Amino acid sequence: MKITIVGGGALRVLGVVRGVLAVPGVLDQGEIFLYDLDLVRAEAMGRMILKSPELKRANCSVRWGDQLDPALEGADAVGVILPASPWLSFNHGKPVSYDHGYISSDNVSPNGAVSAVKIAPVLLTIARRMEQICPDAWLINFVNPIAVLASMVNCHTRIRCLGVCAGFTNHLSDVPRIFGCDEPATDLEVECAGINHMSFVIRGTWQGEDLLPKLEAHLAKDWQMCELQPWWGEFARFNIANSVNKLVRIWREYGVLIFSSEGDGMAHLMYDSAVDENRLDFAQNMPNGVDAASEKVKAGRADADRRFQSWLDKDLDGEFWKNHWKENSVFKRHDNDIFVRVFSALSGVRSTKIATSRANEGAIVGIKDRHCVEYTQILSGKEVRPFSELAYDIPDVVHGVTASLAAHQTMLGDALALEDPKMLANGLLSYPVRPFGRSLKNLYAALFELAGEEIAPAYRKAREYFH
Repeated sequence: MKITIVGGGALRVLGVVRGVLAVPGVLDQGEIFLYDLDLVRAEAMGRMILKSPELKRANCSVRWGDQLDPALEGADAVGVILPASPWLSFNHGKPVSYDHGYISSDNVSPNGAVSAVKIAPVLLTIARRMEQICPDAWLINFVNPIAVLASMVNCHTRIRCLGVCAGFTNHLSDVPRIFGCDEPATDLEVECAGINHMSFVIRGTWQGEDLLPKLEAHLAKDWQMCELQPWWGEFARFNIANSVNKLVRIWREYGVLIFSSEGDGMAHLMYDSAVDENRLDFAQNMPNGVDAASEKVKAGRADADRRFQSWLDKDLDGEFWKNHWKENSVFKRHDNDIFVRVFSALSGVRSTKIATSRANEGAIVGIKDRHCVEYTQILSGKEVRPFSELAYDIPDVVHGVTASLAAHQTMLGDALALEDPKMLANGLLSYPVRPFGRSLKNLYAALFELAGEEIAPAYRKAREYFH
């Protein structure tokens, strides 16, 4: 099997590739190609993978380069790990979003929708080159907003695409934390349905019992956040506690358990308070403004790369690979990562239970078949189907917002593929929080202004419809 990773120099690639290599038969005598326009980072990642104990077991070749066609040639699966928006314009869009009364994120938000406009030509180029070079390969998209881009590729090219999210594994840690233990679960099984970042657990089991009744009984009593493991840093501890507390709040208020504790998804069930919280976080994290923060981020990335690359010329023993992740999480092997599951299934080694973004096709009651949603599936070889033979029925209290967001994201994918500015404007303005209103039009006009030439010429005329 040949796996190509676009954005192969990204630091998160190491943990994913180690996880894939650890599964016998997936990449044994196979090939990994790291495609990245930054060859220094791609080479560093390639050399580190070559040092890993999992690579030695699999005897897999590793190559890297900055030319797309050779990277795609012979590929069975193409994973895309890229930022959708340049950091500076995206973060300048945050205070503008808050001033207009909207959250900001790289996924389910107006700022996230404009990020899709920026990155769409890149994803379309990859998919269309795949049509010519490796038409049977799957495109596994990790770029947010994943539902917009997965829908765009699936509906408007011949390439099969799964939209995947790192949050796929969040429930394995969050549910045990609700029950009082900061240890990843090994005995938790759930089925979910909704949209990426706002899917809901429809049913599941925890320690051999039905999950939702057990959760209801547990949270009917006084509840406190559990003690977290000592290796978590201050920032991580805050985020974990914040997310778990929100999961509990949403359960108590609406009786639904969100599958993946992503901030922008949960925000749609507490929108005004989320805007206020986002605004406060922005003020605290960027007290000197976006431009100053940008320089700090650049320095941080350079330092992370330097620390990563400092190990390239050293002998790394088993103890290093087993425990160094506690000091630098980049080195942790991610056995449950969604990429690991997908690549393992596509290789034919094993069937796997996943949750990805793709066309509904009857999987969720009350949503159009072509609308892009997230739900639990079985991937076996190159066949994917819903995990459940019965369609998932999302609770009524959250069905409307879920269906509206699915329609909004699918329409954006259509407009971006067809390069239709009026459809694009309508798709953007259908975001179901005060849709079509003056505040939303003004926000999109401002976000397009901030993006400038980052938006392809074919899409810029959409701005004419925001007035």
